[in-house]
Amino acid sequence: MDFKTDVFSLDVPHKTSSSIAGAVLPSNLDVFFRAKQKEMQEQYVTARIFMHKTETENEEWNYWFNPIDDPKTKKMAQLRFLSSIYETALMFYNIVVDLSWTLCYVCVEFACTVDGQRVSLDGMMPIEESYKRLRVAERNVTNPTADENPFEYLKSRSRDYSEAIDLIVEFWKSFGDSPVRKIYNYMKHKGKPIYKEYSALDNVRFFNMYVQHGSNNPVQIASDISDVQMELSLTEEIERLYSFDDEILFPYIQRLLQILEETIKPTPFLLT
Repeated sequence: MDFKTDVFSLDVPHKTSSSIAGAVLPSNLDVFFRAKQKEMQEQYVTARIFMHKTETENEEWNYWFNPIDDPKTKKMAQLRFLSSIYETALMFYNIVVDLSWTLCYVCVEFACTVDGQRVSLDGMMPIEESYKRLRVAERNVTNPTADENPFEYLKSRSRDYSEAIDLIVEFWKSFGDSPVRKIYNYMKHKGKPIYKEYSALDNVRFFNMYVQHGSNNPVQIASDISDVQMELSLTEEIERLYSFDDEILFPYIQRLLQILEETIKPTPFLLT
């Protein structure tokens, strides 16, 4: 699976050609931005690792199973494993989206309540205090269009971040109702999908029940657990996730980082 975009280009810079002469020491804002950038990028890398695994030759999965001679049983085991790989990739892609909100929020927010006191998030402070304030700020993050979301208020306080906030809100408006998000939320809160490719091999039912309603055609009654499970095409969803990554998610994350980088101008002392 060859992606057109380079996920490693989203990482914290490791070197720079600019002079650090006169550069200021890192503030909390610089540290928070780079920390969340790195965490988000690493989760993105993990998502792609699992996406690449969806194309691994079946023989390379053998270490996950005991030897299976029956071709049908072996294929079913491989499909179950493939679905787990897909679902793991799906989870990590959604984590990247959620972390993009946190990344922006901890950069935009200027204060939070710690131990009942309203305190600043900027400036320089001891490690323990910086750690505590970031953990508190992270808890305040909600989806970008939730009623209690502070982005609109923060945008009114700091116009420098308007473009970043607008980007996040517009992305969420299109993504929040997309299959990539809906399927993730279904798995997280409601259950596990079944897949047509697996069902085609495991299509044994104990019995079928039909009820005749007058002159209408008989109506089949739910008599098997598969009748009420969400069914998806594993092949189609893997292809959808691949396209989502390269064509939608990457440009969004790349642009968000560019905007925040230009706005914050983090000190080069934080290069890793």
